[in-house]
Amino acid sequence: MIYGKIWCVVKPTVGIPLFLGSVALTSLFVHYHLLQATGWLKTYYMGKAKTAMVDSATPMAAAPPGEVVLIAQATKK
Repeated sequence: MIYGKIWCVVKPTVGIPLFLGSVALTSLFVHYHLLQATGWLKTYYMGKAKTAMVDSATPMAAAPPGEVVLIAQATKK
């Protein structure tokens, strides 16, 4: 263990719960701010996630499975 000597300074009965508590609080903080900053995450958590719609005008490639096909869209000038 690289930092094994830390337990000579901090008791494991104090250090381990303190570390795990800080990880839990950090996770809650990040998730709270993600919920506040994005609109789609709230709807996802509420079970109202929308699936992506495919535009019918987009050309689809018919290729054998496992083959990579690149489709370049023509630009209008």
